[in-house]
Amino acid sequence: MNEWYQDRVWTLDHPLRRWSVPIGTRMTVVRLKDNQLFIHSPIELNTQLQLALADLGQVAMIVTPNHRHHLFLSEWWLSYREAYFFAPPRLQQKRTDLVFDDALGAKTPSLWQGQLYQTLVRGSDDMEEVVFCDPVSKTLILGDTLAWLHVSHPLTALTGLVNGCYHHPAMPFFWRQTFKDKTRLRQSIQEILTWPFERIIFSHGKMVTENGKQVFAAAFKWLL
Repeated sequence: MNEWYQDRVWTLDHPLRRWSVPIGTRMTVVRLKDNQLFIHSPIELNTQLQLALADLGQVAMIVTPNHRHHLFLSEWWLSYREAYFFAPPRLQQKRTDLVFDDALGAKTPSLWQGQLYQTLVRGSDDMEEVVFCDPVSKTLILGDTLAWLHVSHPLTALTGLVNGCYHHPAMPFFWRQTFKDKTRLRQSIQEILTWPFERIIFSHGKMVTENGKQVFAAAFKWLL
């Protein structure tokens, strides 16, 4: 795993194709108090990954930020039966084969209350995502709210260009079109901009290592 912030945040990339396009996906791990690990957007689980996580702490919370990031959830559910699993209501309805401990929303669960910021990106009937911020590492953690597909693979680059997220981070056009209630979306973005972050971890594409708040505001210039 790649250490994003010393002794606090790690990321791990994993190959993933969507519509036959290699967009990749990324898992984020945050070590909270008592060495409890907060797993955001879990990727494919294997023995090597399990051993790496065991060196960091105890897998205590597994969070799926939206209804799309669930492909590898079953193996985590089987391997970490003592962990707490959280997902938005739409995913809970979609994955009735799994038992979730609670639904994700704008309210922060007590398990990480006072340690992470959390809110729901509102305004779309299709895009239901919960975003997080770690104030210790000053990092905003996103699922699909923004992407930055500035990569060399021609199909991925074309997808980034078509969706407006190749040259700079942006909400992909196909997601943006689902947000009919611009007022509620604007309120969500304005709340996020009050958080203390300087860097951004995306689930897809390049990450932002500096001036994160400015980059985030620029990505929503069309809205604000």
